Amino acid sequence: MRRTRIPGVTVRQRGNAWQAQVRAGRDLRSGRWIYRCATCDTEAEAWAAGRRLLAAAEAQQAAHVAPTRQTLGAYLEEWLTRKAAENRKARTLHDYQRLIDKVIAPPLGRTMLQDLSPAAIQRWQDGLAATQDAAGASQAAHAHRVLRSALSDAVRLGLLPSNPAMRARPAQRSTRKRPGFTLQEAQALLDSAEGERIAPLIAVILYAGLRHGEALGLRWADVNMEDSTISVRANRVPVGGQMVEGTPKNARSARTIALLSGASEALRRQRSAQAQDRLAAGTSWHPDEWVFTTRDGHPLSESNVDRAFRRIRERAGVRPLPLYSLRHATASILLGAGVPVAVAAKMLGHSVDVFCETYADLLVEATKGAAKMADEWLVGRLHGSPTSRGDGNPPSRASSSALKADDHA
Repeated sequence: MRRTRIPGVTVRQRGNAWQAQVRAGRDLRSGRWIYRCATCDTEAEAWAAGRRLLAAAEAQQAAHVAPTRQTLGAYLEEWLTRKAAENRKARTLHDYQRLIDKVIAPPLGRTMLQDLSPAAIQRWQDGLAATQDAAGASQAAHAHRVLRSALSDAVRLGLLPSNPAMRARPAQRSTRKRPGFTLQEAQALLDSAEGERIAPLIAVILYAGLRHGEALGLRWADVNMEDSTISVRANRVPVGGQMVEGTPKNARSARTIALLSGASEALRRQRSAQAQDRLAAGTSWHPDEWVFTTRDGHPLSESNVDRAFRRIRERAGVRPLPLYSLRHATASILLGAGVPVAVAAKMLGHSVDVFCETYADLLVEATKGAAKMADEWLVGRLHGSPTSRGDGNPPSRASSSALKADDHA
């Protein structure tokens, strides 16, 4: 059994004894962590020993840290420059800069890097949590992660003996789930969008489960109409007022998706409409072969899409949610059709864990449907009801009623 109550100290039971363990820095040659341990008779003694080991390790590391009068703000600017050299995504760097400028630097930027204490970071996080709403609490937690990452690099570079952010607790993020469009709302949006330039875009996001930037980064070379698949290879997002093309959000986001018929039909309509635009534009047509474009072939910008979607949403009379909330309806379609969770997660570019957390409300109803199917099979198995198959196995998915996902969450 292992327990962690003090950041940097781990206590576990070993037979009849208790062991405390701390990290005492890295080996300069191998780069591996060096551990210090103490074995005690009781858990309380192990925690006390762990505190002593941690203090000794930090004192030893501090002896090897050269003093510097660099402020945290100056260090963070250098840190951002290094991250840019590591080819981090432009959107990621933009988010880091925004958090540093608006959340981290104003209260902490003038503090000397080597004077920054866990207590100061904790006061900063507590202050953010006390003055901000749920969205602000999430931003505070994100800022803590950015600061913790930056200070971990400072430890690695020998500028700090230990990471003070590791010993401060981040603001609690809101557990409230982000709402999404129901199937009825999604249909109302499709009806309202009829005749609009972004109507095919809305349909593809709904029926293929694409993220906003993935749809805007789609080229015709990524579309295979014969196999009814699309390959997600790019992501176009706004950074500093400009649309920037980059790689997908993460490794799982780079995927090939089998299209529902609604997405295939929308792409056929888009190709036909674009052919007419190309003829009208003549030599002014932009040659990059984007799927969703303006009248002269340039890719649509997120701001223009959002503006058009707000008009469509108001006409439809649905809740004022953003375009990406259509992915909730996509998940509802997949789960309602009985698609396995692992397959649905892959189609949406999520891990199974993230999918289950994000769409937990839909999974509750899917679980109820699965329980009903299991009950029907069990009754048939025990009592010889017609619901039981002759081979004694549960009914196949094709012969069972589809799982009903909750459209009203």
